[in-house]
Amino acid sequence: MAAEVIAGAIPRPGQLVYLGREASPEFTANPFRLLLTAPVQASSVDLAAGRSVDDAAWLLLTGWELDERQRRRLLRTVSARRMGLIIVVGPR
Repeated sequence: MAAEVIAGAIPRPGQLVYLGREASPEFTANPFRLLLTAPVQASSVDLAAGRSVDDAAWLLLTGWELDERQRRRLLRTVSARRMGLIIVVGPR
């Protein structure tokens, strides 16, 4: 059974997020999955403009980058476009 995906929503800790080209040009060559370990935060630019997480265009995500076998590889904090986030739900 394939995984269901949700695009553009704000993920919660414990959820798996796919980060590719749509999330940031930085991830074009090496997209990956991030297992969130902390609440999502608005980017510093959005915070400076008075935007909350719900209104932010860019978000800061903290979690474990997973390898191709879904094992934790590297703890990271990354900046990504909210509308480019893909939350993976279901079988991984």
